[in-house]
Amino acid sequence: MTIQDIEPAWPGRADSTAVGWQCVIDLHNCATPYLDDLGWVRRTMLEAAHRAEATFVSEQFHRFEPHGISGVVVIGESHLAVHIWPERNFAAVDVFTCNSRLNMRAAAEWLTDAFIAGDPRFVYFIRGHNPSGSPELEHLEQDRDSLDVIEGGEAREEIYIDHDDATGGHWFVNNGAVVTKQTAHQTAEILEFAHYGRALVLDGKLQSAERDEYIYHETLVQPALCAHFMPRRVLIIGGGEGATAREVLKHPTIEEVVMVDLDSQLVGLAREHLHSWHRGVFDDPRLRVEICDGYEFIKANEDRYNVIIVDIVDSFDDGPAEELYTAEFYRTLKERLAPAGILVVQGMECNTSEWGGHVRIRNSLKELFGFVRSYVAFVPSFATTWGFIMASGSVDPRLLGASEVDATIAKR
Repeated sequence: MTIQDIEPAWPGRADSTAVGWQCVIDLHNCATPYLDDLGWVRRTMLEAAHRAEATFVSEQFHRFEPHGISGVVVIGESHLAVHIWPERNFAAVDVFTCNSRLNMRAAAEWLTDAFIAGDPRFVYFIRGHNPSGSPELEHLEQDRDSLDVIEGGEAREEIYIDHDDATGGHWFVNNGAVVTKQTAHQTAEILEFAHYGRALVLDGKLQSAERDEYIYHETLVQPALCAHFMPRRVLIIGGGEGATAREVLKHPTIEEVVMVDLDSQLVGLAREHLHSWHRGVFDDPRLRVEICDGYEFIKANEDRYNVIIVDIVDSFDDGPAEELYTAEFYRTLKERLAPAGILVVQGMECNTSEWGGHVRIRNSLKELFGFVRSYVAFVPSFATTWGFIMASGSVDPRLLGASEVDATIAKR
């Protein structure tokens, strides 16, 4: 298939002052019968990297249940990433390079042909530079981050950009806002993304999306719950959507869950608009919701918990959760753990290009706990690998084998 040129030109003819080049490919109406075949998708993406003349570094692909595949090919020039919805015959591909010589056109043509895409659409960005006619990512005048995207020669609006930092981010087709509210603590938005469903955005940062929130919340909760021999009492700091409590209450040994969240209005919005997150867990008599500052709660209460989960926004800088990333806070949490207790913290972005926040949290915990283990999961809507940290004075989750986890799940 021939891809029509999208101005500005493909890498190789771009301005040398740019720092990166990105092609976002939406492959609609895919006719290949292998959309849910993990091996085929892996081989196809590796071949795309080869045709782009990229330098292979590593790869990781995962198939979800009941269907769907995500994967990334890490290259010396940056990456190629894909997420597939077989039930929609749709594949979303992102190709990014810091080297203008990479043959992105060849990769895009190969993927279009391999997926037998009946309706391929391409968006092309020059990153870190704004030649005439290219989208500008840093100085947007709209009330919400949005961007005109070229689709079949016509501009498409209502593109939501989730900024990773001042120089880049990733985007979603936004079908509109379900609700927007300025609470006493933050700006809360629930948006409707075309392929990820509803999405919770706080102060302009994506927190979770309906389509893949389970990846984040299961990864946050289940390793610690399975590592504890008999979890009965669990404390959640944050978790206003209710999904963290949902995962905890899957364990029949649980007698009480205390969820402490600062923002009552956010919890109310979640109860009303994010049912697929909490699935009615707020009506479970084992769940007690406390609306207050998490740090003040643990200082004022001396109750002990088998597992404590910290599920708060990822910010060190002058936000409502800033105090909950201090060594003093973690020290107080340790005092609230019962014997053989486990603490688990969402550990921010953790990959080869961004790990500073994760390391900062991990180093604070290592001063307090005998066992501190990091683990990661790729979250497609975050477009990155997310980190988590488990800490305990006596439980080393690394010693827990797959057969033991399977046995624990079967027993519970």
